[in-house]
Amino acid sequence: MSLLILALAVLAGVAGCLSTAFGEVTYSGDALQVHVEQTGEPVENAVLQVTIMEVSALEQQEVFSEARYINLDPGENEYTIPVDLQPGSYKVFLTIFVGDERRTSIIRELEVAA
Repeated sequence: MSLLILALAVLAGVAGCLSTAFGEVTYSGDALQVHVEQTGEPVENAVLQVTIMEVSALEQQEVFSEARYINLDPGENEYTIPVDLQPGSYKVFLTIFVGDERRTSIIRELEVAA
């Protein structure tokens, strides 16, 4: 029984070190602003993968894709991805990898006004 409690305590401690989450994602006219919250230890050389799909009628077409190395500091992190988007509807696919592990991923809808 005490071994089980110890294993759960270790697992809970490790899980707290791995907490990475996407926050607000906005477009400012020439760049995408991506906010990431890191509640664990700092991480160097994580990979931020960004794919943007334009959505029109019943179709989606990839208009942008990029992967870049980032450092995750504890707290709020902001990354700027230069991209030129025309007015319309988009889906933004965001993923963060640390080593071979996919740490977090989301899909956000984005409307670019004229």
